[in-house]
Amino acid sequence: MPHNTPDTGTPERIFIKGNEAIAHGALAAGCRCYFGYPITPQNDIPEMMSFALPDAGGEFVQAESEVASANMLLGAAAAGIRALTSSSSPGISLMQEAISYMAGSELPGVIVNMNRGGPGLGDIGPSQGDYFQSVKGGGHGDYKLLVLAPATCQECYDMMVEAFDLAFKYRNPVMVLGDAIVGQMKEPVTPWKPAAAEGPGSAEAADWRLEGARGRKPRLLKSLFLEDGALAGQNRHLQAKYASMQAEARAECFLTDDAELIVVAYGSIGRIAKSAIRKLRAQWRSRESAS
Repeated sequence: MPHNTPDTGTPERIFIKGNEAIAHGALAAGCRCYFGYPITPQNDIPEMMSFALPDAGGEFVQAESEVASANMLLGAAAAGIRALTSSSSPGISLMQEAISYMAGSELPGVIVNMNRGGPGLGDIGPSQGDYFQSVKGGGHGDYKLLVLAPATCQECYDMMVEAFDLAFKYRNPVMVLGDAIVGQMKEPVTPWKPAAAEGPGSAEAADWRLEGARGRKPRLLKSLFLEDGALAGQNRHLQAKYASMQAEARAECFLTDDAELIVVAYGSIGRIAKSAIRKLRAQWRSRESAS
């Protein structure tokens, strides 16, 4: 059973795609705004959000482009709303300017990237070519994202809940990095709800969200610092925050206790690497027993 799952007896299991698990997890996490533009292989996410989100009291917008989607995400984040956008490789590239603005303005939001082949338009098959773009900060400026990489449909669900929590904890964009295999495969998933999924107008953003300056001084969320030395100070502040985010780093270790060689992989390729390790260990044991 996933962590933080309430003990309610036998948990319900559903058989869904990774993309659908992403949408289910976002709704469980309190996501109330989705902005996106269609692109294969992640179209199941906006399709599901388009009919599920209004029923949950949220708003779905099919934007005119990925550029618009990311800037709508920025606007919802500034209002303190748990909001989501999703796309695939070339679409994510179009979002990079807004993602950099969000990092510079310290705005929380969740971006899902289901990798497809590239460069350019490439194809609609699985790829891991966006790894460096994701973990190094793909847009202009010196910034970082928190990146979560699911390998199973259950992790797609679980990591969406975690992504929203981390985004608001650090006031920083979080990317969930999958690929065409993770998004399109089907597996059993056990849905669960966090103890307190925050929604629109939640207390987690009360100190900084823009809601109209009634009875208080105005607030300003910005990424433009023109005063002498102001940008240097802001970047020092951001770098200290990114250093603190390293405490969230984690990885699954698989048969590493006695390993002389460790294979490092993520997502769907991590699953393939596990199979290769099992096979190689079986071959090694066979040779050991024969000698």
